[in-house]
Amino acid sequence: MVVGNILMADNIQRKQVIFALCGIIAPILFWVMVIVESLIRPGYSPVHNFVSDLGVGSLAILQNINFMIFGILTIGLGLGLHGSIPTPRGVSLKSGVLLVIIFGILIFFAGLFPENYGSGVLHTSVSAFAFLSIIAAQLLTWKGLKGMDTAIWGEYRIYSLISGLLSIIFLILLQVAISDFAAYQGLAQRLFLAIPWIWVGVTGLVLYSFIRNKYKLPKKGKNRN
Repeated sequence: MVVGNILMADNIQRKQVIFALCGIIAPILFWVMVIVESLIRPGYSPVHNFVSDLGVGSLAILQNINFMIFGILTIGLGLGLHGSIPTPRGVSLKSGVLLVIIFGILIFFAGLFPENYGSGVLHTSVSAFAFLSIIAAQLLTWKGLKGMDTAIWGEYRIYSLISGLLSIIFLILLQVAISDFAAYQGLAQRLFLAIPWIWVGVTGLVLYSFIRNKYKLPKKGKNRN
């Protein structure tokens, strides 16, 4: 019986670790791809051009696949959060986790429908809702983890609040850049995207740490049937 429980815990741990790794890998892979694509795309300027501009023209398939992979990995992170976040789970925490999954789905569709699809309105709309979703996810996570003063969740809660507020500030700065400083709109967008993308990675790390502590298995030689 004990052995069966240990094996079950081990299987759950492996599954949740994979979900946590999805969150850790997602932003790293995304930005490595963006940097590489920016370097090999003739005439492309990271300062002036949006990241989505890589999704049209030559080699557009690389960035569109990049969006979709990032979306799938983020969905995996959301599923990991759903299975591992502490209880009790109030409306705020449940909504925050759901919005992480929705964010992943929207980013996937941003790759499926690039800027040159139709009039480009679909890509723009999907991206806008994705940005709002991940900002709301950060703030709802902060609110939902109220009272969780453990070393893992307590510090992460404060980080989520700071990250969410910075996301709002840099989103406003992005809108200002688009309106009045178009020559720097690409840079402004990257500064904005870096904040929630880093939050995704940090969330993966926090989830990984929590899982490793939660599913500690007994030492060898101490298991009994």
